[in-house]
Amino acid sequence: MSTDGTSQPPAASGSSATPREAYKRVKKTPELPAPRAVQMRMTPIAAGGTLLWTVALILTQVFRDQLAASDREWWAACALTGVLLGLLGTAAMAVADKRHFGRVRGTRS
Repeated sequence: MSTDGTSQPPAASGSSATPREAYKRVKKTPELPAPRAVQMRMTPIAAGGTLLWTVALILTQVFRDQLAASDREWWAACALTGVLLGLLGTAAMAVADKRHFGRVRGTRS
């Protein structure tokens, strides 16, 4: 604590009294405006992931014997879980996209 009762150290000659002023003095890059948010539909991304899990599930059924011989039978359950969660995610993204892009279209008309 300084002699005047504040928790700030006394300002030296030629230095800024506040941290904000010191930051502005040493900062090299100018403030840039934030970029605009990208607006894209998420349903195709979720559907693509679900499709990949479906391919994985089919492959686990094709190679069922080899997976059983190497104690990796659980891969089929993992792929099935991915498909089920992917379907839920795709449905949720479809609802969210409909709400978001439906509202945007409604305000522009």
